[in-house]
Order: sequence, then C-alpha cells, then structure tokens
Amino acid sequence: MGVLTDLMLLSNSKIINKLLNLKTTFIKAGIIASLTAYWGVILVGTFITFN
Repeated sequence: MGVLTDLMLLSNSKIINKLLNLKTTFIKAGIIASLTAYWGVILVGTFITFN
C-alpha cells in the first residue's frame, strides 16, 4: 500500500512538472511571437513611410 501511494505521488509530481514546463514554453513562445509582431509592424511602417 505504501509503495503504491509513493508511486502515485511520484507520477503526479511528474505530471505537474510537465504541465509547468509546457506552460512556460507557451509563455516564452507567446512573448517571442508578440515581440516579433511588434517589431514587424514598426519595420513595415518605417519602410512604407520612407517610400
């Protein structure tokens, strides 16, 4: 009984760690995508203004 409980706790912590890693990956990807879009708008606007 004790081994099974420890195993379940270990698997739950692995799942939680995977979810947290996935969450941070999505946050980082969102930040990079938003910064890319921001600078893309700035550069496109600059080039349109100079033309």
